[in-house]
Amino acid sequence: MHVGDITCSPGETQCGGIPSVGLRDGSILTVPLIVMNGTEKGPTLWLGALVHGDEMPGWEVIRRIVREEVDPLALRGAILACPAQNPLSYAESSRWTPQDGLNVNRVFPGKPDGSVTERLAYDLFHEGVSKADVVLDLHSIAAQGVSFNIVKQGGKGPAWDEQWPLAHAFGLPVAVFRSAQVGIAGMLQDAALAAGRPGLTVEISGIYVWEEASVRAGVRGVLNVMKYLDMIDGDIQPQTEVWTLDEPLTSCHHLLANRGGIVEPLVALGKAVTAGQPVAHIRDLYGDLVETVCSPADGWVITYQHAGNRSVSSGEQVVFVYGT
Repeated sequence: MHVGDITCSPGETQCGGIPSVGLRDGSILTVPLIVMNGTEKGPTLWLGALVHGDEMPGWEVIRRIVREEVDPLALRGAILACPAQNPLSYAESSRWTPQDGLNVNRVFPGKPDGSVTERLAYDLFHEGVSKADVVLDLHSIAAQGVSFNIVKQGGKGPAWDEQWPLAHAFGLPVAVFRSAQVGIAGMLQDAALAAGRPGLTVEISGIYVWEEASVRAGVRGVLNVMKYLDMIDGDIQPQTEVWTLDEPLTSCHHLLANRGGIVEPLVALGKAVTAGQPVAHIRDLYGDLVETVCSPADGWVITYQHAGNRSVSSGEQVVFVYGT
């Protein structure tokens, strides 16, 4: 198996990378890649983390999968594991590429003659992701949030249909997004589906750090997908350490602040709310209540998206409420 600068024989695990953009010091950025090549035929699975440089849990999921959980001698098919899909944003602990300020997960499949982020996305996708049969893109949400998978709607064909059994095998709640939805087009998952590769965007809690329960859920979910794909032996295991829901979450409400201040959550994560119910208070530095944020619909509180000091400015996201 040849991917990037890696050659990996059956039964081996090799580390290397995908050469990509040129940097200001004249060096070439290499996107890190781990290739695990099984001893029997089977599908190739892409595992990617750190598209956003502050979303660390996926890195730990990948480390445990390739270092502890899967033996290449017992693997059917191959794993292409990319622990940092955007090394430039990772280096700055940032969601955006510092060189051009773009979010790489809005520009896939990229452009060979575009900006730094667009070129990086192009190399990552065409030299790495496109060589896989199934794509799992590991992201994270705010600390202590509800972990979930994203299934995309808007297309037809086997790849689009295959998202659902993959999501059911993974075992987390499913949030349904439209591929053309304003603000979320150009995701790695979109490019994979357009190229005929089924995949999921996996959101597990813990930006900057990982939370043990959500990381274990991520590892269990990846192993479940591999069992579903017959890459490894074993039965699919239910998720028991994180919040789960059988019904798909089909309406997504990202509630924004009108006034700036400190966010006071009013509802525990994973709890049901009704339309019109207050879900957060915003207070100024004097402690005065300046805004009450209410749920626009029945649903569940998924995460509070406040910054490190629990503050927001006008127009910033306060809380996600997802409904069925």
